[in-house]
Amino acid sequence: MMKPMKNMGGMKPPADWPKAVTLKCQKCGATQAAPMHCGKPMAVRKVDGKDMLTCWMGPGCGKAEIPLHHDLPMRAA
Repeated sequence: MMKPMKNMGGMKPPADWPKAVTLKCQKCGATQAAPMHCGKPMAVRKVDGKDMLTCWMGPGCGKAEIPLHHDLPMRAA
């Protein structure tokens, strides 16, 4: 069961949060857009010492493993 979305009212992401995030394969250069969460693109941030995709509201709201391409984690382009 999915959690209901929070009323984000006048909340805004931090000023340094990227407007768009592109993930790029380290081996072949293929790209894909990062997934969205709470209406903004997820960005790569450290969570417990590990790079993960996180929601702008924090990893407690949403976090995901960075996708693999050619068995390597993609990087923010």
